[in-house]
Amino acid sequence: MICCSEKVVNTTFGCITRERKALLKFRESFRNPFPTLSSWNDDTKDCCTWQGIGCDKFTGHVTRLDLGYESLLHSGNSLLGKMIDPSLLELKHLSYLDLSWINFQLSPIPSFLGSMTQLRHLNLSGALLSGVVPHDLGNLSSLSVLDLGGNYSTKYDLVVDDLMWVSRLSSLEYLNMKDVDLSPTKDLLKVLNLLPSLSMLSMSRSRLNNTNLQHACINSSLSNVQYLDLSLNHFYGEFPCFLHNMTSLRYLDLSFNSYSFVGLNLPMLRNLVQINVGYNSLNHNVDWINGFLSNKCQLKSLELGHNQFYGEISTVFQNLSGCWRHNLETLDLSNNKFYGHLPEELGGLNKLTYLGLRHNAIYGSIPTSLGTLSALSVLDLSYNELSGSIPSSLGNLSTLRTMDLFDNYLSGPIPSWIGNLRDLRNLYLYGYNGQLSGRIPLSLGQLSNLEELYLSGTTLDSTLCEAHFAKLSKLRKLALDSFKFRVGFDWVPPFQLEDLMMQSCDIEGHFPQWLRLQKEIVSLYLVNCSISGALPNWFHYMNLSDLRLSQNHIQGPIPNNIGRMLPSLHILLLEENYITGSIPDSLCELKFLMSLDLSKNQLSGNLLDCWENFQQLAILKLSSNEISGFIPNSIGRAYPLMSLHLNNNSLTGKLPSTLRNCTFLRILDIGENMLSGKLPKWIGEYLIDLRVLRLRENEFYGPIPLEFCKLSKLQILDLASNNLIERIPHCIGFWGVIGTLVLKRSWRHVYFEFVDERICKWFVRNCM
Repeated sequence: MICCSEKVVNTTFGCITRERKALLKFRESFRNPFPTLSSWNDDTKDCCTWQGIGCDKFTGHVTRLDLGYESLLHSGNSLLGKMIDPSLLELKHLSYLDLSWINFQLSPIPSFLGSMTQLRHLNLSGALLSGVVPHDLGNLSSLSVLDLGGNYSTKYDLVVDDLMWVSRLSSLEYLNMKDVDLSPTKDLLKVLNLLPSLSMLSMSRSRLNNTNLQHACINSSLSNVQYLDLSLNHFYGEFPCFLHNMTSLRYLDLSFNSYSFVGLNLPMLRNLVQINVGYNSLNHNVDWINGFLSNKCQLKSLELGHNQFYGEISTVFQNLSGCWRHNLETLDLSNNKFYGHLPEELGGLNKLTYLGLRHNAIYGSIPTSLGTLSALSVLDLSYNELSGSIPSSLGNLSTLRTMDLFDNYLSGPIPSWIGNLRDLRNLYLYGYNGQLSGRIPLSLGQLSNLEELYLSGTTLDSTLCEAHFAKLSKLRKLALDSFKFRVGFDWVPPFQLEDLMMQSCDIEGHFPQWLRLQKEIVSLYLVNCSISGALPNWFHYMNLSDLRLSQNHIQGPIPNNIGRMLPSLHILLLEENYITGSIPDSLCELKFLMSLDLSKNQLSGNLLDCWENFQQLAILKLSSNEISGFIPNSIGRAYPLMSLHLNNNSLTGKLPSTLRNCTFLRILDIGENMLSGKLPKWIGEYLIDLRVLRLRENEFYGPIPLEFCKLSKLQILDLASNNLIERIPHCIGFWGVIGTLVLKRSWRHVYFEFVDERICKWFVRNCM
């Protein structure tokens, strides 16, 4: 009776005062509590009505705190906290705690959570936690759900150093360790066998390998597990033998490992509903697939893509009398070694929603029976050798969202019924082998849900006009090859593109006016499109990260303010134009550049001296211009450089020794300049990853350094037309060319031309 009166005294409108204060203190631990926790305030006394709070309706105690993913969706705001605040300890009746997808800034999981023994549900997934998972969590003996998944960081990991504490969670049904580093643990199966109620287990991307399952076949019993995810690890060899005992298994994901042999375990798993073993090295005949399917009556999803399965593709569908055909919804056999014709029997898989057969060697015509797959959403037959016309029966696929026929040998017209596929989101009729002919049907413009369109017009009557885009208001990605683009000067497109890729298209003259209306564009690719005129200043209205305008007729200078116009650029390719003037200083502001190609223009002046700004730059091509002066020392502070091309300019002076810092260099081409001095020894000492070293037609003198012999990965060495003396290092000398280079296969091409009074010329190619 005293207890009851105390509860009444300590409650305010049904909420325990002590717990209410604890929640307010917990709110203060976040830097941005609003709007997510806007209901947590002094004006609302009953904390049981606050967002994410649940209380016992008889006692008023807080039993549920849910600020997880659903709360994030509700508020549209991710909470930011320094750590999980210990004020939670006041919630002594809490049984449900979900703090998933809160940003705790790589703080550790606090050990005090192990004293909250009433917890039955603990979800800390995606909360940016790091450090060693405290063993104290093993005290939560009532826990049925433990979710630590998704705490992925490129710098710091969430680590389990010993999994034995999990064995004390005898009531555990759901265990998610995705992205948790489990590599220090041993005897995983021994621990998991002590969890009799476990039904869901994920250890995806947990840095596991075969050593973590050394005793996997000894007394292993996981007969109640229905969901198992071991994807994205480092397992190899045969599938784990403990699968044999997992008779309740319904979902199995072993994808993205290095398994090479299935073994005898999978055929025993009769209750499988979904299985994904894609992205391995499985090498089995098509007969294995038939045997596997024979008793899988409940199977809905079979994903075998990106392996080495082989054989006649029609064999897979020979046994359609089996029970597996009645429920199968997803079939992915892409990126394997299947060949032959697709059989008409495919039409018998009447519940199929996804059919992926890309990147095989399938030939012949597309079966007309595919048009009877009324539930089909994705049809991917790309990168095969299919021929003939696109069957009219595909026009019946009213639920189709993706049609990918990229890179086949299809012929005939693009059918007008394409406009009837009103649910279509993605259409890919692009490639270099196709023989599609005729006009593009105007009905294409009626696909009001289309988001991605890839078309190749090499053999078509390839004129596109405004009507082809009439209702494409949702279009986000457009790729066109070899089309004439004919729209009015004042055309206003119905779409806002993110990516525009046009290659070998005729878009008539200057940059089109309609393009300046595309304010959301990120990637702009106009290659070989006969564009003339200067680079427009309205590029700054776009948030471009990728700009490729190669092989056009662009004239005039690079805008002086290009660094401020396009501050987010990662890729800038302007090669093979008629651009003049010097490289503007504002280019130094493009600190995110990964690839810069200004070659084959008419640029003059000196090289920029700010290369230390480019800490992501991997490819730099400035060849075939009229650039003069010295190569600045700062070039050696662009540390990520892998490919440097400064050839065919008028550069003078010595090769800066700072280049020794660019140890990732694979291609160094500074030929056809006026560089002088001795060949630097540090090239052989530091640039050991070089594949191509091209120094020809300069004014280098002296001997070839012995250190060049250390360039074991070199494939092309060109020192022609310099003033080098004829003494050649033994490893690449007279007997070296006859002996070492023949035996040392990595030196595939070596060019030496010493043109003087004695004319010594060595020319060795393809030493294999």
